Amino acid sequence: MPRILSRDEVTRLLSMADAIRVVEQALIEFSAGEAVMPVRGTTAVPPHRGLLLTMPAYLSRSDALATKMVTVYPQNPARGLPVILAVIVVFDPQSGAPLAIMDGVHVTAVRTAAASAVATKYLAREDARVLGIIGTGVQGASHLWAMREVRPVERAVVFNRTRAKAEEFAQAMQAQHGVPVAVAHSAEEVARAADVLVLATSATEPVIRAAWLKPGCHINAIGTHTPTMRELDSDTVARARVVVDSRDANRVECGDLLIPMQEGRISLEHFADEVGEVASGRKPGRRSLDELTIFKSVGIAVEDAATGALVYQRALEQSVGTEVEL
Repeated sequence: MPRILSRDEVTRLLSMADAIRVVEQALIEFSAGEAVMPVRGTTAVPPHRGLLLTMPAYLSRSDALATKMVTVYPQNPARGLPVILAVIVVFDPQSGAPLAIMDGVHVTAVRTAAASAVATKYLAREDARVLGIIGTGVQGASHLWAMREVRPVERAVVFNRTRAKAEEFAQAMQAQHGVPVAVAHSAEEVARAADVLVLATSATEPVIRAAWLKPGCHINAIGTHTPTMRELDSDTVARARVVVDSRDANRVECGDLLIPMQEGRISLEHFADEVGEVASGRKPGRRSLDELTIFKSVGIAVEDAATGALVYQRALEQSVGTEVEL
């Protein structure tokens, strides 16, 4: 019988260190051609200004099969609901039987940050100590957690358009992680301070400029995943070595890269390297101390499959969840 797992149960079962480990393996398998993963399906719901995204994947080496269903409804806060809601279904790869149905919101937050942590592990300078975060929502919080797993973060500098939210975030993160968190007055102030910079916004126009960045900065740009949205300006993209989660997905979904390409600033070759290739050693990691690096993530389903399978395994080991007969 499949096991139902609530958000609280998923949160208890899923550590960031474990998520980074399985996501790294999933990204390696994906880039080695050992995964089956169609580009994310999008179903519009025009009368209600919503989207339904479907994200199936199978990892052959890990033998993990799952699909995530995500809804994006920008008007939900007025209803007292989150903008993004998600459910993950984990299947038995041998029989196709459903094994678990779990909340996907926490999994999405953790697996996205885990992928950034994998990239940071290989692309950021070893002496990176200052973390900058622009966007202090769920992903800002999960990225602070994840970055501390791969670099010795000594302090963080954060910015949000709503200062009260940034101050609330800073207070909560300091209490949770024991790291000083300063609230900046501008995105520029964050960018100029950061050794590792996380962009976790829903921006449609660039939130940073190339002139603001320190030599050797590494950027995790994770907030946008449509052709018309961008967080990065074209100068930054053109100057940087860009590594992506999926070449195919970024060619279809990523305004941060598609817009500079339409302007003639870059070509497809500019983002030919996948993080799974870097993690496996097939492509190099950081090549110099002053190199500007970008990990551009649109989020791919193999991350959900690997993380969902891990949560299910932990639930079995700890007898967590409710078994139901469908």
